Amino acid sequence: MSLKNSIKEFKVYLGDNDSQLDLSYPKVVEMIKLHWGYKEIYAYVNKLLVVEKERNRRGFPLEVIQEIYTLLEIHEKIFPATKISPSDKFRSS
Repeated sequence: MSLKNSIKEFKVYLGDNDSQLDLSYPKVVEMIKLHWGYKEIYAYVNKLLVVEKERNRRGFPLEVIQEIYTLLEIHEKIFPATKISPSDKFRSS
């Protein structure tokens, strides 16, 4: 099942638009769904967005990055108990 169909708040955010994550990054979608509801989602997103020296990656298009940050905002609203401090949010585990 897609993120758009799994998370009603994300569906509202997207409106009639398709999710670029759903369309182009099915492995990322599965991992986000796996971590949804848990504080580990922050470490996973950190690994997605931070490019380490020894890794050569192209990165994500802007639309995908916006979707990822929107999902994190939704996650923090739905699961406030999993919210971590800003200094820890994008620290690797």
